[in-house]
Amino acid sequence: MGCIRNCYGKSAWPKPAVFGYFRGVRRRIVFVPLVCLLAASCLAQNAPSRDQWGEQFNSPGAKLTYKETGRTRTPEKTVITYNLFVSGLPKNAHYVLWVLHVGDDPQAISDADWNDEGKLVRVLADPGHHIAEDPIGAKVSGGKGEPTQFALISDDNQSRAFAEIIPFPMEVNQGPCHLSATETGPYYFGMLIKLTGLQPNEELLVDRRSEGEGGQGKAKADEQGSYRVNFFPRVKDENSGMAKFRVTARSCKIGIEFPWGQGSYQAQ
Repeated sequence: MGCIRNCYGKSAWPKPAVFGYFRGVRRRIVFVPLVCLLAASCLAQNAPSRDQWGEQFNSPGAKLTYKETGRTRTPEKTVITYNLFVSGLPKNAHYVLWVLHVGDDPQAISDADWNDEGKLVRVLADPGHHIAEDPIGAKVSGGKGEPTQFALISDDNQSRAFAEIIPFPMEVNQGPCHLSATETGPYYFGMLIKLTGLQPNEELLVDRRSEGEGGQGKAKADEQGSYRVNFFPRVKDENSGMAKFRVTARSCKIGIEFPWGQGSYQAQ
């Protein structure tokens, strides 16, 4: 067994195997049907910029959420189905649902509307014309710590809402602290580390290591008792390795380790 390890206590993680390393883009999400492949209304909308994704770019009062409706295990992976829900956006506009995977460009998925509950649909129910509602069911799979991001955007780009789903989070807890690591570069070459549960402005000692390289440095939590930092564990002339990230603070001692590079990715 490999592990995602809190350096002061650990949780199990099956040892990853080689999964398409440098042999093309990994595909983790399936929508059925992919109506935007042919819909001119979808194709007319420009892809949102990769650097403008995230809840911080939501329109004021807007929110995109999700609810799991089922999961299926195949020989290769687990596929989870979600319904998406929106609130706080005006309905008097045309919207397109987009998706963004790690290492990919944004892709238009479907024209989108929503019912009275806020559930995203392709077609609203019309009993008078014997038309059934057609929900947009997102089927998501992925590896440990791998996010799938969604965006619901109006044609004039003035109304937007974003959501991120991480079906298999890479995380540890220690006392009041919670640490998560989210993949930002394929094969864990880039990771976003988030730590919560600290005291406001608490002093931190941060230790980053990867294949014998790295070191310690001082940092500070923000006024909300949180700390976040990007971690790029790749080492020159190495195709793979193990990375370790540890934080020592008055509130807790917590850390995580994970493989990167060749052989690091495994669909869950």
